[in-house]
Amino acid sequence: MPDTMSAPVVKELFIDRYGASPGLAQMFNGINLLGAFAALPLLWFVRRKNHSVALVIWGSIADAILLAVMALPLGLEWTLVVRALEGVTDVIVFAALFDLARRSSRGHVGAGMGIASTPLLMGLGFGAMFGGLVVRQSVGESSANWLFGLSAVLSIVVALIAFFTRRRMEGFDSVSNIDVANVDAGIERSTNVRDPIWPSLAMTFSDRATGGLITGTLPIALAQVFGYSPLMRGLLVGLPLLLMALGTGPAGWLCDRIGSLRVRIFAGVAYATSFGLLSVTGDQAIPLGIVMVIIGLSASALFSSSLSLVIRSGQATMALGAFRGAGDLGFLSGTAFSLFLLSSLGGESPTYSDYATVLALFAGFHALTTLISSVALKLSRGRNAGDINLENR
Repeated sequence: MPDTMSAPVVKELFIDRYGASPGLAQMFNGINLLGAFAALPLLWFVRRKNHSVALVIWGSIADAILLAVMALPLGLEWTLVVRALEGVTDVIVFAALFDLARRSSRGHVGAGMGIASTPLLMGLGFGAMFGGLVVRQSVGESSANWLFGLSAVLSIVVALIAFFTRRRMEGFDSVSNIDVANVDAGIERSTNVRDPIWPSLAMTFSDRATGGLITGTLPIALAQVFGYSPLMRGLLVGLPLLLMALGTGPAGWLCDRIGSLRVRIFAGVAYATSFGLLSVTGDQAIPLGIVMVIIGLSASALFSSSLSLVIRSGQATMALGAFRGAGDLGFLSGTAFSLFLLSSLGGESPTYSDYATVLALFAGFHALTTLISSVALKLSRGRNAGDINLENR
C-alpha cells in the first residue's frame, strides 16, 4: 500500500504543499530507484545465506522509520532524499518476501509466485484508491501526515507478522535453489539450463516504464487536462492493479502448464494494444475504465510470467532484486522520458493530443521489447537444447 498511496495525489502532497513543479512532484514516484540499486550489493552478500526472515523484519522496521520521517515538513529536496533511502529497504523486503514465497512453492514456482503476487498487487491497488480517498478531504501537511503515518504503521505490522511467524518461515526448504532453473513447462528438467537474465529484465523494464505513465503521468493528465477528482483518479489508477492482483494466481498456474514465455507473448500483445487505446479514451470515463480493465487483466499475466522467467536465470534472491531494480529503472525512465516528450510537444501546458502521442509511443515500445526479448529467449533455449543433444551423444 505505501508504494501507491501517494501516486494519484502527488499534486496535493508536493505541488500544493511545497510549491513544486509537476515534473519534480512526479519524481517522488521513481526516485527510490537509486535505493533499489543500492540494495543489490547487500542482496549479493547474503545470496547463499538463509537470512530472508531477518531481512523482512529489520527491513520493514527501517522502512517504517523512513516513511514516518517523510511526514515531517522537510521540504521537497530532503523528502526526495529520504524517498531514495526508503528504496533500499523497500527492495530488500520485496526480494526477501518473494524468496520465501518461492521456497514454499515446492516446485510449482509459477503458481506459487502468482499467488504470492495477489496480496502484493491488492495492496498496490487499494493503496492508490485509499490515497485518493484520504486526500479528498485534506490538503498539504494534513495529507502528508495521514499518508506517510499510515504507511509507517503498515510496515511495522509487516515486521510484527514476520517476527511472530519466523519459526514457521525459517522451516521453508532452503536448498530449493537447486531447481530454480527448471521451473518452466516444456523445458528439459534433467539438465541445469538457465535462461539469460537480460531478456527478462528488459521485459520488466518495459512493463514498469509503461506502468509509470499510468501511476505517475496519467493521474496528472486526468487532473489538469480533464478535471477528474482525486477519488476518481485513485479509482482509475487502482482498478488495473486490483485486476492484476486477482489474475496473477491463475496466470501463474497457466505459466506452469503451458510455459511462461508463451504466456508472456500473448499477454504482451494484449497489453500493448490496450495501452495504445488509452490515447483515444482519456476524456471519456466509461471507455477509459473498460480499457483499464483490459490493461489490468493482461498485466496480471505479464507480472506472473516475468517473475517465473527471471527466477530461471540464477540465484533467486539476487534475481528478484534485479527484477525489482529493473522495474524501478523502467518506472523512473518512463516517467522522466514522458515528461521530456510532453514538454517538447506541449511546453508547460500539454494538451490531450500531446498525452495521446506519448501513450501511443510507449505502447509501440512495449510491443517491440516483447518481440526482441522473446526471440532472444527462444534462440538461447534452442542453442542450449542443441548443446544438450550433443552431450548426450
